[in-house]
Amino acid sequence: MTILTSLAAFIVAIGVLVTIHEYGHYLAARLMGVKVLRFSVGFGKPIYRRLFGQDRTEFVIAAIPLGGYVKMLDEREAPVSEADAPRAFNRKPLGARSFVIVAGPAANFLFAVMAYAVMFMIGVPGLKPVVGDVDPGSAAAAGGLQHGDEILMVGNRRVQDWDQANLRLLDRAVRADEVVITVLDRDGREQQRTLTLENRRELLGEGQFLERLGIRPFRPVLEPLIGSVERGSPAAEAGLQVGDRVLSVDGEPVVSWNDWVATIQAAPEETLQVRVSRADGSVELRVTPARVEVEGESMGRIGAGVDTDQPQIRELSTLIRLGPVEGLTNGAARTWEVSVLTLRVLGRMITGEASVKNIAGPVTIAEFAGMTAIIGITAFLGFLALVSVSLGIINLLPIPVLDGGHLMFNMVEWIKGSAVSERTQLIGQQLGLVAIAGLMLLALYNDFTRLFG
Repeated sequence: MTILTSLAAFIVAIGVLVTIHEYGHYLAARLMGVKVLRFSVGFGKPIYRRLFGQDRTEFVIAAIPLGGYVKMLDEREAPVSEADAPRAFNRKPLGARSFVIVAGPAANFLFAVMAYAVMFMIGVPGLKPVVGDVDPGSAAAAGGLQHGDEILMVGNRRVQDWDQANLRLLDRAVRADEVVITVLDRDGREQQRTLTLENRRELLGEGQFLERLGIRPFRPVLEPLIGSVERGSPAAEAGLQVGDRVLSVDGEPVVSWNDWVATIQAAPEETLQVRVSRADGSVELRVTPARVEVEGESMGRIGAGVDTDQPQIRELSTLIRLGPVEGLTNGAARTWEVSVLTLRVLGRMITGEASVKNIAGPVTIAEFAGMTAIIGITAFLGFLALVSVSLGIINLLPIPVLDGGHLMFNMVEWIKGSAVSERTQLIGQQLGLVAIAGLMLLALYNDFTRLFG
């Protein structure tokens, strides 16, 4: 079920984002008077085809949902009649052609703004940025961060949850050698901690940034109360119900939720004798955790979630909910923040200060798609917005075959006063295909390395 959920969420995400991107090109082409021949979502054999509009544009959904394209009338690709020649893409002024090219990535950025805005308007649940364990010898320990510190500000920017704290700490690590953090200590006093961030090769290496910084979010001791059960999961098949309190596993008492999770994760495909208490007394159940792969390790999973209405969770929980105007403003700000951070991390990868192992491929993206889809609509919207920003930025890279490569040729044409020769463009496209293929192989290598160690 987890694999199917991830696959379905991945297909939905790619389908939505590719359609948004290509619709940006399509709409800009129509505004500039360019005739559009085909609008395709996906590649390969068409599984759905329809003609629409006065131009009889062909709308296609193809079998491979990993991209798409808009095919425009162009004299460089096929003969064009005299009547249609003024509507050919290559006949349009340089500014019009550039506008059509940039409209695809622009649509991705605009979608991210709207997705983040809706996310904020629905309400973003999170956990207050309270520090748990601090690793000895880490940058966090050297800077004086202590167990129980609640992070209030990173630099001069206020943070409300761990998501904001992580994003802003990462941004500072990419572009500065140190950062001043304002915290509320365990005695209720505001203090300032200064973290040195000079060792970027370590901080921006493979893995979770907060862990590399030496911070682990505070996690309260929770009672082993079942708060949710996924339909069709091993927990549901075993008869676990919302409200059950786990008492023991194979005769060993379970004191906390962490004990319960650790026991399940350590027993993939092993049948466990579980005793739970419920309103009508205690019940014995047989639970067999499914085997799942997480970062190259096999572990058990049953599809049961903790009861989040416990006092320990309520004290740490936060909800960011904004009105329409504030939502749009914050959506635009978050899109800008993520875009700039992505570019800075790419720059650090080029200089060797950030690990290329952080480049995710389709397997990792599908995994996160499924994970956020299971969590809820706000998490999935945040995932869509993040991937949409990434697609926009990647398409603007000056690599032939990408939108940024076409813009690069347009810039050369503007400087020299004449179009780049077709031979030069062909060579550039071949080199671009090699670069894209290399990037995809690296991403897939990272995926399989993470899965299989």
